[in-house]
Amino acid sequence: MRAWLLWLHRIAGLAMAAFLVLAGLTGSVIAFHDELDGWLNPDLTTAPDVAAASPLPPGDLVARVEADPRVQLRYLQFRPDPGGTVVAFVDPRPGIDPAAAATLDYNQVFIEPDTGTVLGRREWGGCCLGQRQIVPFLYSLHYTLAAGQVGQWLMGGIAILWALDCFGGLVLTLPRSGPGFLARWRVAWQIKRGASLHRFIVDLHRAGGLWLWVTLLTLAVSAVALSLREEVFHPVLSRLVPTGPTLLQTAAARTPPPPDRPRLSYEAAIARAAAIARAAHWPGVPGGIYENRAIGVYGIYFFPAGGHHAAGLGMPAIYLDDSTGAVLRQDLPGEGRAGDLVMQAQFPLHSGQIAGLPGRIVIAATGIGVAVLSISGVVLWWRKRQARRRQAG
Repeated sequence: MRAWLLWLHRIAGLAMAAFLVLAGLTGSVIAFHDELDGWLNPDLTTAPDVAAASPLPPGDLVARVEADPRVQLRYLQFRPDPGGTVVAFVDPRPGIDPAAAATLDYNQVFIEPDTGTVLGRREWGGCCLGQRQIVPFLYSLHYTLAAGQVGQWLMGGIAILWALDCFGGLVLTLPRSGPGFLARWRVAWQIKRGASLHRFIVDLHRAGGLWLWVTLLTLAVSAVALSLREEVFHPVLSRLVPTGPTLLQTAAARTPPPPDRPRLSYEAAIARAAAIARAAHWPGVPGGIYENRAIGVYGIYFFPAGGHHAAGLGMPAIYLDDSTGAVLRQDLPGEGRAGDLVMQAQFPLHSGQIAGLPGRIVIAATGIGVAVLSISGVVLWWRKRQARRRQAG
């Protein structure tokens, strides 16, 4: 049985090695993606006079973004961080001429808050390693291999295999049954000093996996949740613990609105969400609005006073019907059914934001650890393979 488990662990490790090295190293970088992007591109992310400015209303900001007839808004961070700029994400406008769509070379817009001046545009996640692109490209590479939906599904499949392999690796560190079990297992947690190079690599791979085991499993499970949320994670979770419907399920359950329905203005949607939040004594202030015209939904996100980074389980959000203003969903971190709390925790756990700056430092260090464990596993396989060839010779 142990031999079969070792064989499976080896095959799974070899299959995942390249993906985990890539995910680990890129994850270490994007744990601080906002800070790195701001350092590389201050002309896009910094508005020196914003502290004394009066930001334009969201509707005016959206009008500046949609002055380009090829695009429509997807998300607007209308309350900038201190000293920062307004950030908008856009999608191609449905029904535009294909030739015009082919000329669209951006999906992110940076705007000066008080004047509405567009400071710059870029393709978030676009290739490759230039100053403008490198941080968002590494972010896209981490989650989707920069290959869109197919890459996201592939990374989700790797994450499932990784989560299962975490248990196989743990079992392989256990000593064979007999007296002194704990004393013999203690050796597996240590790296022997003064040992040969091969022994050092074996100890590093085994002990590193043990010390990081809880964090590794957490990253693997949360990666499944982020990559295969609707396809795998939520359906499985809902069978185990009480879980409410997802936003897509709630929106799909409504009577389809007419295509020419009048839409609430951005200011009206934000004001309605703010009133609901005040009545419920929610923390934070409205800072971002998400729009999905295909399903008729506004999402209003509430930022903490210091900016859009929220430690713990993330930001509160209220989702409204974009025509009637009816509340479709309310997400207050720390409240809801057991399954909802599990869903809320996945991105904060994966990014380290659940523990603020210390959590992000742990995730960055663990990313390097993932790469080291993957590389050491491949090295061990290669050395054993070469040894067997020499024996056969």
